[in-house]
Amino acid sequence: MILSAKGYITFNKISYEGEIVLTARGSRLTVVNRLDIEKYLRGVLGFEISPQWNIEVLKAQAIISRTYALSQFGRHNASGYDVCTGDHCQVYRGANVYKSTTDRAIAQTRGQVLTYHGSLAQTFFCSDSGGATADISDVWGKAVPYLIVRKEPYRSESPRSSWQAVLTAGEIQSALSRKGKGVGTLKSITISRRDAAGRATALTFTGTRGTSTLSSSAFRSLIGSKKVRSTFFEFTPGAVHTDYVPETATRSAGTAENRTANVNKSPLTPEEQKELDTLIRQKKFTVDERFDMILHPERRREYLSRYVKLQNSQSALQERSAVSTNTDKAFRTITTPASKKNSTAVLRNGHITLYGSGWGHGVGLSQWGAKAMADHGWSTEKILDFYFPGTSIQRR
Repeated sequence: MILSAKGYITFNKISYEGEIVLTARGSRLTVVNRLDIEKYLRGVLGFEISPQWNIEVLKAQAIISRTYALSQFGRHNASGYDVCTGDHCQVYRGANVYKSTTDRAIAQTRGQVLTYHGSLAQTFFCSDSGGATADISDVWGKAVPYLIVRKEPYRSESPRSSWQAVLTAGEIQSALSRKGKGVGTLKSITISRRDAAGRATALTFTGTRGTSTLSSSAFRSLIGSKKVRSTFFEFTPGAVHTDYVPETATRSAGTAENRTANVNKSPLTPEEQKELDTLIRQKKFTVDERFDMILHPERRREYLSRYVKLQNSQSALQERSAVSTNTDKAFRTITTPASKKNSTAVLRNGHITLYGSGWGHGVGLSQWGAKAMADHGWSTEKILDFYFPGTSIQRR
């Protein structure tokens, strides 16, 4: 069955242009939005990148998103459609996320794609490379001439420029076993190989039953990309106590949290809405979180409160880190990624803490890195030439 309308068609609170194709597959109904590539991009860019950013970085995103979509056509043929709506392909949210700025970027680059020797380029992108992109061969195994290590010229303003994760020996051992790399009771971890920028590319694990080596990208996937946010990390032994909050922070946050608990579903005040809007523009929330706020406005207070509590916890961690020589050393290593020395951490009390930079696989264009370039006057063409050297922009 094919549904069409002069305006938008709404399904599950999302409005779509084009046609809606309904197909029965056994006991399941597949709902597919069929439309041209330029309209599709309008529902991608409004969510994949901040519409408030410089037009040059928005145009760069339009070109690589168009290229990526065209290169992925037929990826889900077995399910009856070309590309999915999640981050497996690109996040697509239809007319709900149309923005005038991203629409302008799409219009100004209409039909433009990135090519390499006449074929569509592989235009991967991530939120934040952490200061240098990753070589695709270190992440997915196959070398691509233009997806290599590139040290970014400017420091970005990414809210994900630093992160930390506490891992237990148990979860690491379990992850290694699932990969067939078990070493018994884990004793230590060594960054055994780095790329030209200092990013960890291989890890060696030593335990009571021997050693095994795993790419840092595979390790990140096994532990979880939401916890190990990138492969640009160092480590120190032992765990940071994430429940530690200074007394002053507890006092300042407690009243607000209690007030929020009592009126959790009440509308935001103008001041609170302004604060939330600022956080959204700064991409402090994930794609799914921002979309959830669009569909469920009553949850906005919950997200705002959660962010306040997270900031309090992070401030407390940073305060603790300031008096720790090991922690200071770890952060200095991250900010000087050219260091190629291998480093080993011996687990203490069954924990290890990772100190990292960036968010994502690091391959291709870094959105926050590209933003910094655009803010320094770089053109779309110069940005794309930096992240995909040797490629060309063509119209198709």
